[in-house]
Amino acid sequence: MPRKPDVALEGRIVDAAYRIWSQQGEGSVTMRAVARAARTTTPTLYQRFRNKQDLKHFLEERARQKLFDSVSGARSVLDICGRTLKFTSEHRHEYRLLATDWGIRYAQGLPMRSLEQLKRLLANELGGSPAEHRDLAFQLFAIVHGTAVLRPSDAEQGSTAEALEEACLRACEALLRDRARSRKNSSKI
Repeated sequence: MPRKPDVALEGRIVDAAYRIWSQQGEGSVTMRAVARAARTTTPTLYQRFRNKQDLKHFLEERARQKLFDSVSGARSVLDICGRTLKFTSEHRHEYRLLATDWGIRYAQGLPMRSLEQLKRLLANELGGSPAEHRDLAFQLFAIVHGTAVLRPSDAEQGSTAEALEEACLRACEALLRDRARSRKNSSKI
């Protein structure tokens, strides 16, 4: 009697690869390590994913969803900036996975739910439509991303990490105040 295909195998493979990436980073994600963690064979893994890059695509989608889940409940622009910083701190490897192709996705105009959420919050706070706030959203992202990349990861430098996060949020707040002032002044004309 022929063996029945394991319909849950692909999910186990992606789960295993994501777990390895999250805990140990990209260098630890090899096809052999993923196959072992998913309790399958390397040839079986290659039947479902052509190569590591193909598998990485699924991991990126999962990380994007995880980031969106963490920021979707934000009630203000500063809240979404703070939640994003928290995500980048708690999920450093996943954030690196997202950050590698962010610029490409942005330039190509691909859907980016977290960025759209930020633009909606900007429109709520400053008025206008979300599309009007594309540049400001990009500026805020640049500040938050820079902080995420610069922030030290070891516990000994916790005070430096906290100082960077506070500086980032103050810079975001200053950008928001400046934009609100500009919009107010332009409406008087």
